[in-house]
Amino acid sequence: MSDNKYKKHDSFSLLTVMGKVIKVSLLLLIIIAALGAMIVGSSVSSILKDVPEIDPTTMISSLSQTSTIYDSDGNLLEKVQNPEYEYRTVVTIDKMPQHLIDAFIAIEDERFESHPGVDVVGIGASILEYLKGGSIRGASTITQQLVRNMYLTSDVTLSRKLNEAYLALQVEQTLSKDQILEAYLNKISLGQGAYGVQEAAQTYFSKNVEDLTIAESALFAGIVKSPSNYQPFLRIEAKNFNKDEMNQLGQIDVNGQLMYLVYNPKSVERQKTVLSQMKKLEKITEDQYEKALAENIETALNPGEKTFHNMTSYPVSYIQSQATEMLAKHYNISYQDAQKKLFNEGLKIYSTVNQNLQEELEYMYDNFTEIMVGDPSKVRTPFLVDWTRDKTENILDSKGKVVYYKRANLVDGDYNVLLPKSSYEYIDGDLVINSKTLTAKEDYIDISDVYSVNEENNLVTHSIGAFLVPRQEYVKTDQGGIRISKNFLKENPDLFTVVGENEALKISSDYYSFQREGIVQPQSATVIMDYRTGEVVALVGGRDVKGVSILNRATDSRRQPGSSIKPIAVYYPSLAEGFTAGSIADDVPITVDGSPWPRNAYKGYRGLFTYRMALDISSNAGTVNALSNLGIDKSIKYLEKMGIIDSENPEKDSFVSAKENPSINDENLSALALGGMTRGLTPLELTAAYGAIANDGTYIKPKIVKKILDVNGNIIIDDSTEKTQITDEKTAYIMKDMLTSVVKNGYTAKNAKLDGMATAGKTGTTQNREDIWFIGFTPYYLIGTWIGNDAPAIYLEEGSDAASSFWNKVAQKIHEDKEPVAEFEKPEGIVSAYISFKSGKLGTESVGSAGHGTNEIFVDGTQPKEYDDSYKSFTVCATTGKIATKYCPNTESRYAFIREEEYDPKDHGGYTPSDVNYMPTEECDVHTEDSYYDWYYSPFGPGFIYNNSIFGNNNDDGDDD
Repeated sequence: MSDNKYKKHDSFSLLTVMGKVIKVSLLLLIIIAALGAMIVGSSVSSILKDVPEIDPTTMISSLSQTSTIYDSDGNLLEKVQNPEYEYRTVVTIDKMPQHLIDAFIAIEDERFESHPGVDVVGIGASILEYLKGGSIRGASTITQQLVRNMYLTSDVTLSRKLNEAYLALQVEQTLSKDQILEAYLNKISLGQGAYGVQEAAQTYFSKNVEDLTIAESALFAGIVKSPSNYQPFLRIEAKNFNKDEMNQLGQIDVNGQLMYLVYNPKSVERQKTVLSQMKKLEKITEDQYEKALAENIETALNPGEKTFHNMTSYPVSYIQSQATEMLAKHYNISYQDAQKKLFNEGLKIYSTVNQNLQEELEYMYDNFTEIMVGDPSKVRTPFLVDWTRDKTENILDSKGKVVYYKRANLVDGDYNVLLPKSSYEYIDGDLVINSKTLTAKEDYIDISDVYSVNEENNLVTHSIGAFLVPRQEYVKTDQGGIRISKNFLKENPDLFTVVGENEALKISSDYYSFQREGIVQPQSATVIMDYRTGEVVALVGGRDVKGVSILNRATDSRRQPGSSIKPIAVYYPSLAEGFTAGSIADDVPITVDGSPWPRNAYKGYRGLFTYRMALDISSNAGTVNALSNLGIDKSIKYLEKMGIIDSENPEKDSFVSAKENPSINDENLSALALGGMTRGLTPLELTAAYGAIANDGTYIKPKIVKKILDVNGNIIIDDSTEKTQITDEKTAYIMKDMLTSVVKNGYTAKNAKLDGMATAGKTGTTQNREDIWFIGFTPYYLIGTWIGNDAPAIYLEEGSDAASSFWNKVAQKIHEDKEPVAEFEKPEGIVSAYISFKSGKLGTESVGSAGHGTNEIFVDGTQPKEYDDSYKSFTVCATTGKIATKYCPNTESRYAFIREEEYDPKDHGGYTPSDVNYMPTEECDVHTEDSYYDWYYSPFGPGFIYNNSIFGNNNDDGDDD
């Protein structure tokens, strides 16, 4: 009934009533005439020209349904939310209780069972109510509401109403009443993103539709009139929540924003109307009516979950993106069309995520600071950050440019930006701002970001959004400032105001966004994989970041890999191409622009040694030499096999080829040997590439989705594993053993070593410690960890030992229930040989005497066959170390390694390593002929003679004392 039903009749004039009668009568005649024409099949093309062609039999199948995501054990993780925040689970009408159906019929369409789709009686009743002083009700039947929701808009026009009636009649001729009700009750919006009665039952009461009571069913039927007004609970922002006046039923995270779920008493007021109508139409008895009224809806409400886990959104968001890519490939459709399938077709997505491991990894990140440094209050502020600040404590980069302003220097307590009086002036009504904190770009003015330090002594960065100033409303001054027109200032008087005694210029926070919580720095990401299957079992893409639409640094953030690229771009491809762990690299620089390049992390250069040793100490110069021996083209070939390069779709990979950019690309020694890549790699890409080594030579493309089923349980995609054979297991084992040495010997990765558990891996540190890495594996898992600041211009205080330390803590946590395995399984066909680490040839006594012998393993058949002949024997003076002469009293025999090729320091930045000219070239200049005879005939020397006797004359005439 209309709210106007209580108006008095004397408020109407006769003229008014007659006008309404004529108006409504004409409308009724038009409708009846049109409907009659439709019924008898007459042409009404002029009115129905825009009516869509429909197939009523597909109504149910065309309804969008919510897809669901499951973990590796088949447990429900989450319902997929589409951009319209619409959830739906379709159920058949036999699952719906009769009192639920009766409730909707009673309040929405009491003659549903008898009319042909259009309720002429209802239209007449609406007109009579209008004549009594009310307003015209819609008088739409359930069938009309269904076709409007399915095929038409909500425009209030005669054309739309006629189209609606026409389609309703068509539907009624095709479908049974039960089929219409089933479609309708699965289609309708019932608030809180719940579409259809099953989803509403879960949303409001955490139960299935068949378990709804009469009172709860009447509540749902009452929502239809206005979901925003009559939904049983409302969402309230935290800042607007009043605990004294509102009953909180729960809370929900909406894109990172906490919202309170608050009881809405209007819903029960409307429910009572529905119950009254049900009783009036004898759908329920008096006793049922009274019991339903007495039922406490407020206490019965039990907000349902859309997520069924306590994890962050990182794994689930990656599951959705990978599922979308798989659907696009399977159906040969665009990513956007595949996304629509994911959102709307009720798919079941089975993932590889192990909830236990995911929760353990997230526990490590929740306690990141404590795990790394212990008590945060006892560490230097800020933790792990090596910063440079100016006098006002703004953070500077290496060139002295401000990266982040101190929050108090730029923003007040209400998040308004404050600029000092010296940075602005008004000229002829225009506002001229000269401040480095503002940058004009197109139709916006960007504001520099700020930082703070939290209670745990972590650096926290806060991004500030841009505010709108149309391009025609400002100009850039010659001094680099921004001049904003007086017209714009007049139209936006609250944007800029002068405040306080110091006359600061306030830029109102109403015009831009401010990231209040901020992002803690440094950031980090970790990926855990089962390398035997390629399954991502856990991942975290950031520290202390909450919400849904957030940057997943594990899958989407590209950072330079540093030395962690060496195994996959240089040493493993080298082994695959016939080199061995005993092949020789030359740890000497080359000349670039007249200077030695590259520099090593350690002091100086060490000359010739094996590939194993070069990797062990992370020699930069040695790795550049090894890559030169291999060739950049061959390195690229293997990076393609290990998923780093996608030659067919180069826009999708992280590698920049010379074809893509001839002047700046990654086809060079710096990028491939040292990790100085143009874009960098994601932690997932780099970790997965190591999987080829861990998995005995087979690369498996990382996957987080195992299979996808349709709404009926039929398999759409099964076993998404994509494998590429890189080498045989023996070659992979050699590389695995080399990486084990990196951890065992502890030059760069001592912190990663696990007690009793075989551990292999490699560190990585980029220039100025912008990024630190450790990628490693055990007999159970492959784990990749990255740490760095979101702004690379802020350096880290520690190198890769910090990354390997955190990696170790993660590895310990996830291996707590694993049986220790001390060594990786060695395949048949691996042999050992004693070699010279200077020549790579078989060792001899000379090699051992020179201290250059080492035991190395080889794939049988690749071990050296020749004995080393690179050594020369020589004798040195024990005193001077120079070539001994015949006059040296004490000598030693030594062996000298002689390089096969002549070494020219000019080719190596003027540097000469110690193994060049290893054998001394100068003779001893201490023990000469003269010095020999001086010594020989000196007193007590072997040639000393006294009175013709070396013992002297015993015929002494003196007294014997």
